[in-house]
Amino acid sequence: MTCYKKERNINFKTKTMKPMKHLILAVVLLITTATQAQKSFFENISETETYNLYIKVSKAGDGTYKAEEKTSSVKFKKEYLPTGEGYKFSTIIQEGPKKGETKMTIDLSDEKRTCSGYPYESVITIEGWSSNSYYVSVDDYVFALEGVSTKFATFKGIYAVYIKAGTAPVKADAEKKEQKTKKKNSFFAKMKALKKEALGSVGVFGPEYKEFKKKDLDKIITDYLVAMKAKQDGRTAKQKQSDKNVAKLTIDKLAKEKAASDASWAESKRYNDFVKATPEWQDLERRKKLNEANYQGAQKANKVTLRNTSGSTIYVCPKGMDTHEIEISAGGTAKWDCDTDGYLQVNGKATNAKVYSKNTGCGNTITIR
Repeated sequence: MTCYKKERNINFKTKTMKPMKHLILAVVLLITTATQAQKSFFENISETETYNLYIKVSKAGDGTYKAEEKTSSVKFKKEYLPTGEGYKFSTIIQEGPKKGETKMTIDLSDEKRTCSGYPYESVITIEGWSSNSYYVSVDDYVFALEGVSTKFATFKGIYAVYIKAGTAPVKADAEKKEQKTKKKNSFFAKMKALKKEALGSVGVFGPEYKEFKKKDLDKIITDYLVAMKAKQDGRTAKQKQSDKNVAKLTIDKLAKEKAASDASWAESKRYNDFVKATPEWQDLERRKKLNEANYQGAQKANKVTLRNTSGSTIYVCPKGMDTHEIEISAGGTAKWDCDTDGYLQVNGKATNAKVYSKNTGCGNTITIR
């Protein structure tokens, strides 16, 4: 009897715990799978597919967003270090007269361009004068974000987005085509279409935009940042070396630019020293000094210095003139035209009190008491 009860207790415990173990394993597997499914920034961007750029993006509510304008269609081009880290990406225009031209390039070797967390890099940061901008690539999107915190895996909003062209379901395209055929001859349908076009409707934007508007992007981006942060936190020392490889790009580039600048300055100095040592340059300098001395001598010969030794400020003007006076503070001096008589001025009026007779003190100092 005792053995029977013991056996039943064991069986009861086993039957109770087995489903619980399965549940825990399922949850762990789900979390692990979701984390592993996330791709790094450079890994996620396609170089073969076309992306449409939508700008003036703002919140629409419940985690969804809307755009006001679609601009160019582009393809991405990526560049990697010999050690395997992505460090540069560009967008190449795919339509119009500028097809084939590079529209935008982000190069992590440039100053104020940073990315870390390799090989699970998730955010590229662009430092600005007043605020920073950020690039994140998730699924079919390359987002331009605001207010990203890699530490807390949060962001504030989206201001632009690249969307892979034609990512909407085929069914939606077929229904749209059928609807367009049915209303082809309808006057009101045409007017409605024109109105939609003016408002920037999905029909004008492209089918991928319709899918974009439906998604809870707040959740998608936040989940991505959280998952990638978990990967980055679990990196080995060897994996973390990749961050140093990318950071070294900027250090090496700045050192190279400084070396080039120093070499240019040294070459300029060498050339200037060579020129200054020539007889032509030295003769030019001699003539410049002589001209300056002649000018100063002429100035001195044409001017007289009036020194005021009285206890108050005085004003001097030409005879009979109430303007063109000079002010000489107590104990101060002022220059006066050597060939002009000088008279005291009182209350804005010239007096008959002469303080200087013309051509009597050229180049000298005359004291006024």
